[in-house]
Amino acid sequence: MEKKKSSWLAWLVAIVLVAGTVGSYIYIKHEEGIRAVKLAKEKKRDEHDAKINARMMKKQREHLRKPVEWNKPSETLPYPEIAKYRHYSKLNRVWLSFSLAKQRLYVHQGPFTIYTMYAYGNPNYQTMDNRQKTPLGIFKIKKTRGTNYYDAPSARSYAAWISYSNPGDPYGVQSMLQAVPTDKNGKVDKEAVKCLGKSFKHKHVAQTNGAIWLTTSDAEWLEKNIPAKTMLVIQSRSDKGNPYVELKNHYKYLETQAKFNHKNKEKDHHNEN
Repeated sequence: MEKKKSSWLAWLVAIVLVAGTVGSYIYIKHEEGIRAVKLAKEKKRDEHDAKINARMMKKQREHLRKPVEWNKPSETLPYPEIAKYRHYSKLNRVWLSFSLAKQRLYVHQGPFTIYTMYAYGNPNYQTMDNRQKTPLGIFKIKKTRGTNYYDAPSARSYAAWISYSNPGDPYGVQSMLQAVPTDKNGKVDKEAVKCLGKSFKHKHVAQTNGAIWLTTSDAEWLEKNIPAKTMLVIQSRSDKGNPYVELKNHYKYLETQAKFNHKNKEKDHHNEN
């Protein structure tokens, strides 16, 4: 009798284990299926957005002012109205990117590029003065900005400027987007103007002090319209990737970090009690 009972219990345990394993397998496959469908939808949406963005950028290239005029907008098209996007979700708000390879500053709304600006930032050669290097990475526009700034040591004047810093270290790397320099009488630095929008094939270092130069009109528009906390992605000469992907990955990292910190706080609170 005892043997039968033991055998029956063993069979019951085996059935429960098998059922649990099968249930877990079905659940995992179900979750994988949901994830696969989600990824497929995201891929389809990204491909659709990329086609729209390619058409938008083509139109902007066709309307870039040629040659560059230092005191006029980069495009012959009007500047975008961006106030309406301020309450969008963070991945669909206005943000900026700068490409050292193309020497362009782009104004984006979510996955779309809504304006292209001629710009110039120093390529980062290993042997150059660190003060002249353009910071690389993901930054956040600050409240600090202004117009008609005169820098006495360099005897240069800037019609407009806007500052940015590392969002994780606001007291660390800080630099500026600024208009091409003029002298105190408003006479533009012609050599600086020649740099705007130009990717030099030979080694070239301008005295930018790590800033990114723009036309006067573009710098003034940014100073008036781009709010603090707007994200800025700065890509190196070798970085040909999509800056929007970099921005999305940055947000994912921040979300993961926030969840990790929250769990640690809950754990510490539990241990204290």
